[in-house]
Amino acid sequence: MIIEKMKKTTEAQTQKMLFWGFAVLIFLLPIPQIVFIGETRNIAMQSSVLMFAAIYFGYILIIEGMNKRFNFQTHGLVLKCILGLTIIGIISVLFSEHKMISLYGTRIRAEGLLTIVSYYVIFLATTVLRDIKYRRMILYMFLGLGCVVTVLGIMQYTGLIGISSYPGMAQVPMQNPNFFGSFAVLITGVGMGGYYLYSADSKVTHPCRYWNRLLWYVFVLVGYAACISAASTVVYVGLIMMLLLYLFLEVVSKRKCFLPLMWLVVGLIGMVLLFNLISHGAALNEFFSVGRQIEAEGSVFGDTVGTKRMLIWKQTLSLLPRFWLFGCGIELLIGYCLEGSYIMNGHIFDRAHNEYLNLWITEGIFALVIYLVFLFALFLPGIAMFMKNKKTGKVRHVGDEVSKIALFAFFGYIAQAFFNISVVQVAPYFWMICGLLYSRKRNVNEETMDR
Repeated sequence: MIIEKMKKTTEAQTQKMLFWGFAVLIFLLPIPQIVFIGETRNIAMQSSVLMFAAIYFGYILIIEGMNKRFNFQTHGLVLKCILGLTIIGIISVLFSEHKMISLYGTRIRAEGLLTIVSYYVIFLATTVLRDIKYRRMILYMFLGLGCVVTVLGIMQYTGLIGISSYPGMAQVPMQNPNFFGSFAVLITGVGMGGYYLYSADSKVTHPCRYWNRLLWYVFVLVGYAACISAASTVVYVGLIMMLLLYLFLEVVSKRKCFLPLMWLVVGLIGMVLLFNLISHGAALNEFFSVGRQIEAEGSVFGDTVGTKRMLIWKQTLSLLPRFWLFGCGIELLIGYCLEGSYIMNGHIFDRAHNEYLNLWITEGIFALVIYLVFLFALFLPGIAMFMKNKKTGKVRHVGDEVSKIALFAFFGYIAQAFFNISVVQVAPYFWMICGLLYSRKRNVNEETMDR
C-alpha cells in the first residue's frame, strides 16, 4: 500500500515536499539558540532537528529512487564521494574507543556520525530540487534569515542588546562569534554572487534591472555588516577569497569589467570604517590583531598567533603519526589533547580549528582525500559555468543563476574553513549551498554534469 503510493508520487509533488522541508529547516534550525541562550541543550535540539530532517528528506529520496528520478549513475563522482565518506564514518565509529560519542557527538558539539550523515542527506535532497522556482525561493529565504541574523549581530556588536557572552562580538543565533562569522560569509557570498550576475548580464532588459543590481549590492553590504559584527579575523579570509574569485571570473570570462568589483572593495572598506567609528576603533583593532600577534611572537608560527590556532595545529599535527591513517575517532580529538594547551579563557578547544586537519585527525587520510575530491568536483564545474566556449566565444549556459550564485558562498566558506570548524549551527546551510551549486538546471534525461 505505502510502496504503491510512493511509486505514484509525481515529480511535482516531491519538488513541493522538498521545498517545504527546506523552508521549515532554514528557519527552525536557529530557534533553539535564540530560545535557550548559553545552554548546552540547544545543540542537542539542533542535532535532533537535523536527524528528523534527514528522515524526511531520506523518505523523499527513496521516492525519487523508486521512480528512477534519482540514481547512482546520474550523480556520478559526487555521490561516490558521499558514499565513501559515509562508509569511512561508519568504520571510524566501529573502531572508536568511545562508540557512542562518535555516533552521537559530544554535548558541546553533537556532531557525531548521525549528524554528519544528516548533512549528506540534506545535500542529496538539495541536488534533486530541480524546480528553478523553488530553488530561487530557498535562496531568498536564506537571504531573509541572513538579514534577521545581521540585525541581531549589529545590535549585539553595538551593545543595544546584552544577550551575548562575548561582549562586542555577534553570537546569537550561532552560539559563538566564529560560527556567526562563517554563517555571515555564506550570506555575503550569496549577495556577491547575485551582484556579479546582474552586473554581468547585459541581456536583462526589464525596467527594474538596475534596481535589482542595487538590491544585490545592498545584500552584500548586509553581509559585510554581519561579518564585521562577528569581530573575527577568520571572516576576512572568506571575504578576500570571494573578491579574488570575482576578479578571476572577470578575467577568465574575458569581460574584464572591473568597476563592479571596485564597488565591492569600496563597500567593504566603507563598512569597516563605519563600524570602526561605531565601536570606537574595535573593528580595525580586530583586523590587525593577527599582525600584532605575529610581531609579538616573532614568527607566524608562534603559539598565540590566530587566537592560539598555531598552538592547536601544532598539537594536532603531533598526533598525526599515530592517527594519520584511520583517525582517532569522530569527536574524540579532545581525549588525546594535552590539558591546559586546549583551554583558553575557560573555553575548551576540542577541534583542530581547521576543518581539513580536523577531518584528517579524526577520520583519517582517506576521509580527507575523498572530501577534497568532493569539493573539487563541485568547484571546478562551478567555475566552468562562467567560462566561454572556445569555439563559439559565448559563455556556457550549463547552470542556472542559483547555481552560479551558490559558487561564491561555497568558495568563501571552504576558504574560511581553513581556520574554522564545522558546527551544527552553520554546516547544514553550507551543505544546502553545495546542493544548490551541484543541482544545476536540468531535466531527468539530460546529460550528467560529470561528463
